[in-house]
Order: sequence, then C-alpha cells, then structure tokens
Amino acid sequence: MNDFDLVLDLPCYDEVFATRLNAPISRASIRRSNEDFQVIEHLGLGLEGSGEHVYLNLTKTGTNTSWVAQQIADYSGVAIRDVGYGGRKDRHAVTRQWFSVYLPRHEPNWSDLTIENVYIHQTVRHRCKLRRGKFEANEFRLVLRFADDVDHVDIEQRLYEISSNGFPNYFGRQRFGRQLHNLERADKLLRLGRYQGGDRGMLISAARSWLFNYYLSKRLERGILEGFGPLYGKSRDAQPGEDQLGPVYSAWVEGLRRLGVKTGERPLLVFPEKLSWQFGKQQLKLNFRLPPGSYATSLLNELFVVRDEAL
Repeated sequence: MNDFDLVLDLPCYDEVFATRLNAPISRASIRRSNEDFQVIEHLGLGLEGSGEHVYLNLTKTGTNTSWVAQQIADYSGVAIRDVGYGGRKDRHAVTRQWFSVYLPRHEPNWSDLTIENVYIHQTVRHRCKLRRGKFEANEFRLVLRFADDVDHVDIEQRLYEISSNGFPNYFGRQRFGRQLHNLERADKLLRLGRYQGGDRGMLISAARSWLFNYYLSKRLERGILEGFGPLYGKSRDAQPGEDQLGPVYSAWVEGLRRLGVKTGERPLLVFPEKLSWQFGKQQLKLNFRLPPGSYATSLLNELFVVRDEAL
C-alpha cells in the first residue's frame, strides 16, 4: 500500500487528547462575548526609543492578528514581511499586543490610521524586528459562564492541582481549523504532495502541532510528562515517538522531512503563573499568565467540559 491508498480518518480532538486530571464533571461556556476572553501580551523587552523599527501597542477586538498586520503594512507603504508580531492572538477576543514595522527613513502619522475595532495605545522605536514567540508571556482574563450549578469544590481542587503541577501543553483546537479543515489540507500537502494554495506555513504548523499532541497523549497514557516532546522535521535519525505513529502520521513526518522543515521541541507540561480565580453568580473569573505558544483552552479543558461559543 502506498501513501495514495491511505485514508485520512482523524478522530475528534477530545477523543484523542485526554486530560491529565479525571474527566471534568462540570460544564461551562467561554467567549459568549469577546470581552469574556481578554489577552494582554507582556513584551518583557526594554524598547530603546530609537532604531529602524516602529513598535505599536494596540488593542484589537474580534479581528485576526494577520489581518491587522496587513492593514498596518498597507498604511505604512511596506511589504507584509516588514511587519512583525509576537504571535497570532485569538480572533474572538479582546487582545492587546505589539506589532513592529520596518520604517528606517520615515514614519506616518499614526493618529490618521483607522482600523475597525483597533485602538493604538503607544508607538516607540526599537532597533530590531519583533519575531514570533519573542515576548515574555500572555496574560489571560477570562469569564466562564454556567447554565447549571457546578461543583465549586471540584473546580477549586483542580485549580490547586494545576497551580502546583501544571497541565498538558497541548496545542489548542483552534490551531487546526473548523472541523480540522487545516489538517485535511495539510494531509494533501505532506502525504500526497498536493498544494492547493493558501498559507503553507500554517498547514505545516497544524500538522506538526497535531503530531506533538498525539505524542503528548501517548506519554500521558503512561503517566510520563517530564521533559520535552518533538516538533517533527528534517533529521538524520528517528525522533522520539516515530515508531508509535501509524502509516498516515508517518507519511506526514516524511513530508515534513522532504520540505526541509527544521526540527524542534516543546515542553510537555506548562505551569501557569499568577493563577487566581473568583466565583460569581453562574460564572467564574480566571486570571493567569502562560508562556508564548501555550493555550488557555488547554487549561480550561482540565476544569470543565467546555463549550466554545465562538466555534
């Protein structure tokens, strides 16, 4: 059987990527409004006030990071590659983050820049571009809402456990598109060699993220969550967990190698910082910080059976 004969049969996200704690017994919804899901990016970098790049600190509501970046590029008269940002933040949210623009000779009047549902707080110059993942942390301010009574004691026990021992560092389901559509396109690219246009980097990232989640879930079954898991790519030797992959996933790894994707690694556990919570009437307010690339929804899945109103 060759790769063309294999059938892509992806399981449901929740069926394959189990939680570390016992299955949640309470139900909650998130993102009933954008204001229920707020993200603040902490740069952790001393901006110098001079240099060839202009840094913009802004708040966006209900918009994609990449779309905002394109609006900034168009207004500034630069190519999209000259606009940097630390990471793609949630669309269905209120997010405050930094962008950089390469403008060595001139600077437009930022007060004239009008982008729907975007407000610019501050601009400052710096010597280098803002790269993906090069910031300190994301701060999350979330409101979870309950239709029915929930077990406060159970939820608090889970929160104390997470605060002390962390939670599985899964990539969130939003990484994979609605109904895993990004993975279906990634499968055509990596296994069948059929590129149908669009953001190829996003498809590669989706496949690598799914493979990491699969590796993490297998380690979780064995109760081993110390250390790091692989982000598959081009390597001379087999990477951890390759011998446990089925034929479709193995074909993805071979596709990543053919494309020359660099290997990497990712912590299996993530520990939230400054975790705090407050119960209200049929709601829970959660505040915490996570390192770049970690997902708040993976923490929430340890607490509740979650319904994401934005999906």
